[in-house]
Amino acid sequence: MAFRLRASLERRHLAIDIVSAIVGHVAKADRNFRHELITAFGEAFNNIVIHGYRDRTDGMLDVEAEFSTEQITLRLSDTGHEVDFAGLKPPDLDSLPEGGMGVFMIHALVDEVVYHSGTPNVLSLTKRTAAASENDGH
Repeated sequence: MAFRLRASLERRHLAIDIVSAIVGHVAKADRNFRHELITAFGEAFNNIVIHGYRDRTDGMLDVEAEFSTEQITLRLSDTGHEVDFAGLKPPDLDSLPEGGMGVFMIHALVDEVVYHSGTPNVLSLTKRTAAASENDGH
């Protein structure tokens, strides 16, 4: 399953609705799974629009979803500015920072985050259901 849309905050709700519909096909996903994945996707979407395509209005975002009954991987592809994921420091949670929380939240909410910069930049988010984690011995 794949879709493409303009990378703008006005399209965020549409993108989230599409991803939410896709998550409905992960048979063993519960409400918490859906909420965590949608939150992580929303944060990733925001980062691509605000940081990746800063000062641009021509940005496009391609989203590819690969799913089974127990997990989903979302691949977000863009041609915006690269992000230095390795150089990002965890936010100081005691100070309640206004910025820097998105990437921290993404890592906390999904099981696997992989980022490859280039043309395009590709951010992959994988989330497994509780049933998948139990089957893997986690």
